[in-house]
Amino acid sequence: MVLHIAIVGGGIGGLTLAVALSKTIAGDHIEIDMYEAASEMTQVGAGITFWPRAWKILETLGLTEALITHLPPGSGAPDDQMKLAFRLRKADQKEGGSILDLVIPGAALSFHRSAVQSVLLENLSPKVHCHLSHRLISYQRSLNPSASANPRPIELLFSNGKITTCDILVGADGLRSAVRRQFREQQTRADNPAPLPPFRDIRSDLIWSGTFAYRFSVDSATLRQNLPDHRVFTTPVIYCGKNKHLVAYPILQGKIVNVAAYVSDLSHEGTDYTGPTFEDVTRDEFTSEFDLWEEEVRGLVNNALNPSRWAIHSVEPLSVYAQGGVILLGDAAHAMTPHQGNGAGQAIEDAYILAHLIDKIVQEPVIDTAHLCEVYSCVRQPVANFIHQASRKHGLMYEFNDSSFPYVSHEGDATLPPQRLQELGTMIVKDWEYAWLTDAEGEKERALAML
Repeated sequence: MVLHIAIVGGGIGGLTLAVALSKTIAGDHIEIDMYEAASEMTQVGAGITFWPRAWKILETLGLTEALITHLPPGSGAPDDQMKLAFRLRKADQKEGGSILDLVIPGAALSFHRSAVQSVLLENLSPKVHCHLSHRLISYQRSLNPSASANPRPIELLFSNGKITTCDILVGADGLRSAVRRQFREQQTRADNPAPLPPFRDIRSDLIWSGTFAYRFSVDSATLRQNLPDHRVFTTPVIYCGKNKHLVAYPILQGKIVNVAAYVSDLSHEGTDYTGPTFEDVTRDEFTSEFDLWEEEVRGLVNNALNPSRWAIHSVEPLSVYAQGGVILLGDAAHAMTPHQGNGAGQAIEDAYILAHLIDKIVQEPVIDTAHLCEVYSCVRQPVANFIHQASRKHGLMYEFNDSSFPYVSHEGDATLPPQRLQELGTMIVKDWEYAWLTDAEGEKERALAML
């Protein structure tokens, strides 16, 4: 029997799953179709960071040698030596102060998303059939697939009118996942048999964080002319302040600095957001937010190129990631705030473990997709949901809004003693160290043992 897998979404998670499946012995026993809503494979957003936990998976998949070519000159393959990964500073004052120099075994490596996508596409098996301009509208399960002309149990309907079928549907279609919308609706109906209205729109299960991210790039040569000793030239930096923070790191072989500047109003967290999720803006629309900040921050925002504003949303944490042959992966399952830089890493972990589970079941005399879904959800849901919550908490800590650190009341407060900032640094590391002290191999082996 050949297992037919439909992957909806051609982002980092969907592509990683397709690559991982093609590198297993299951390759001869599966057929993969990937459906992407866009007319071409593109990645929205600039920067992406891989911590050692995700990097080890990419290394196992044979992708790291190609990725390394996109790092700044002189960067080699990471090893187990202790390296400075990030500097964290309290920067909402003219003279900032150090919170933490994050030193970890290995490294946190940053790339332009298009570079990661190009490496994945180069490693995509020709057996993977990619279908562009295919936006999923809905899916349905056949109650008795063996009685139909096509025994595949899941039928997919796309906006272009195409109808197709599959044995396993993987929803890797991001934050505004059409697969998740219907998946959750069906779960709700199963829990409550009374008639329910359908979800009104695709944003009905999203949580607005109350935060806007201003994303932009800075030309390294221009920045170097004005601030030749800027810290971002040697290491990524997180600049922290009351209700705001910036993350900056070099990409594209060091030629560009990628920046995300976050501005939060927690009174709006969890409220309905009706404005544009994404829009281009001018530099003047946000630079004044950082007038009181230290020189390095002002140097970044005053040289912003092509800025855009994003309303940061996450997904309400799910109790189940997969059921009945329908599997959610990446942001479709657990879209989180970006404050640990681990959203893409979690999509890669999802893909890696799912690929190994599929590889195992296709070698069994009876393919039990329902049990596969149970195992995948049991293993991945607790891990990704923990990181989902940890990411939110980190955002609060970066902006001095976490209840466990009630020592900064206003922007520009320069009275905090250094030992308090060091305490904050210790708190930040505590819920982050999984990213470099653990790996996904144990979870993979546990999942395979459960199957």
